[in-house]
Amino acid sequence: MKDLAIHPSHRKLAEVTFLNLDKKGNLIIDELTLRVLAPYLMQNLEIIRTLDELSNLSMVAYTAGQMDWLHDICGAIDYIQDESFLKKGVRTCRNQMNP
Repeated sequence: MKDLAIHPSHRKLAEVTFLNLDKKGNLIIDELTLRVLAPYLMQNLEIIRTLDELSNLSMVAYTAGQMDWLHDICGAIDYIQDESFLKKGVRTCRNQMNP
């Protein structure tokens, strides 16, 4: 089985969720738990938003035939993934362009 790359904020979200399950598996979120989760939810939003924007831009660059721009965008995607994720199991844009 392939190793998955897990961002630290995703791991923390899972940990907090696990710690706030009742015996039946229902998630109990109180004000304190929400305060703990909020920064990780915002970090997750920023990572996903940025990667989605770059992915959409890469399609525009590819469609326009702008390979230098595409290379720059893929470099930005790789940088975010290298900075944000464990390297195990991550398939980057650059790897997809040059199999």
